[in-house]
Amino acid sequence: MNKISVIIVNYNGKKWLQKCLDSLLTQQYKNFEVIVVDNNSSDDSIQYIEKNYPTVIVIKSDKNLGFAGGNNLGIEKAKGEYILLLNNDTWVENSFLEKLYTFYINHDFDVVGPYQKDYHDESEFKQYLITIDLFGHPIYISKGIKRTGFYLSGVCVLFSKKLYAETLGLDSNFFMYFEEIDWFWRLNLLKKTFSYVDNLFVYHAGAGSTGSGIKYQSFLWRNQNTLQMLLKNYSRYNLFWVLPIYFLQNIVEIAFFLLIFKPKIALSYVQGWWFNIVNFGRTMQKRKWVQGNRLVSDFEITKKMYIGLAKIDHFYQYFFKSAKI
Repeated sequence: MNKISVIIVNYNGKKWLQKCLDSLLTQQYKNFEVIVVDNNSSDDSIQYIEKNYPTVIVIKSDKNLGFAGGNNLGIEKAKGEYILLLNNDTWVENSFLEKLYTFYINHDFDVVGPYQKDYHDESEFKQYLITIDLFGHPIYISKGIKRTGFYLSGVCVLFSKKLYAETLGLDSNFFMYFEEIDWFWRLNLLKKTFSYVDNLFVYHAGAGSTGSGIKYQSFLWRNQNTLQMLLKNYSRYNLFWVLPIYFLQNIVEIAFFLLIFKPKIALSYVQGWWFNIVNFGRTMQKRKWVQGNRLVSDFEITKKMYIGLAKIDHFYQYFFKSAKI
């Protein structure tokens, strides 16, 4: 049996595949398989892999399952005891798997992952942790790091297949974005532990499938997923005050996007609400499992959160520092 199954979800990402797959197939560590789940690409990604990488296992989906659904399909077919999720717009050094796996088996963490460096600039590195604010919005913190973040980026994480099954893994109802935050929220509630591996890096381009900037589809997915994540993971008591503030924040943002003549972005908030109304029963079933199995109080969970409004920081970074959303 292969020790590690590397799962790569691909959607029209042919331009990234050569560097990603070449970096994997030259690893010093050899006991692994590579599975590419293709989400019904139209850019002949499948033909490219089959022609140039015959040892790579290709799973063809007849529709786009999104990030969570694609990974779940790959994990279902994986033969490894351990799973490595890896974005297609990445590459790693040839000692990567050996160092990652060695760290994992020699430490008592449930999930581990590398730090990220820029895809094109190997020298650029800024240490940070990632967390969320009380309303589910992510934020990167690079100053005064003295604690573990709320989650590790889904760009590259290693864990056991057994853990994934026991904790229900990524929620396929999250088509894109926030799926790993939702899973790590659950891991925090279940007292699971995770860590970065010092001096180990994945080189990541970012937004390889969706693109960056203010895009309607990205906002729609985020608005759908943030709300269902809050509904699943907060205790009933805290939902009574979190949700009103969350919706008030949404209304302010809708007004802002209308003022800057982006009505489709404003509409995405209302569509996010409607998505959660339509899927409310399914979300409540998942919430029942989470709340019935949790081992940690919300008070302990919020200690890992950012106390403030992450979107204000995000707004400042994007509009005043020309940073990417």
